[in-house]
Amino acid sequence: MSDEKSDQKKNSTEQEEQEPKTDEVIAEGVFEKLPPEVKKVMEIGFSMQRFSGPVPPFLTKINEAHISKILELAEKDDERAFADTQSSKRYILAYVLIFSVLFVFATVFLVGQNTELYKEMLKLLAMFLGGLGSGFGLKGYLDRKKE
Repeated sequence: MSDEKSDQKKNSTEQEEQEPKTDEVIAEGVFEKLPPEVKKVMEIGFSMQRFSGPVPPFLTKINEAHISKILELAEKDDERAFADTQSSKRYILAYVLIFSVLFVFATVFLVGQNTELYKEMLKLLAMFLGGLGSGFGLKGYLDRKKE
């Protein structure tokens, strides 16, 4: 008889362990339906909140309107980032064209007039570009090291 009671207790505890709580089921279901961008934001929030308490109750209150609003904001952010990238590419192209025109003009003008001055200008230009490249390389290395 005591074996039957212990078996029943064992079976009931196993069933309770196998069946998750309803709040957890709802939270997992809602979380799995979220887009990747929203999941990332939510995971960051949860990781920060683990230090302060249990799973927040607002997770069960997220609905389609909230998700669509978050997606709209993420889309606007992507559009702004794309516009910034396009703008910076245009500026870089303009700088390269201006530099090329000035270099060609200086080459045509100085080679015929003063070759020593032209050689010195090329040396200074090479040093400047070397320093510029070293700076960008160092910045890239430090950025990768931070990540």
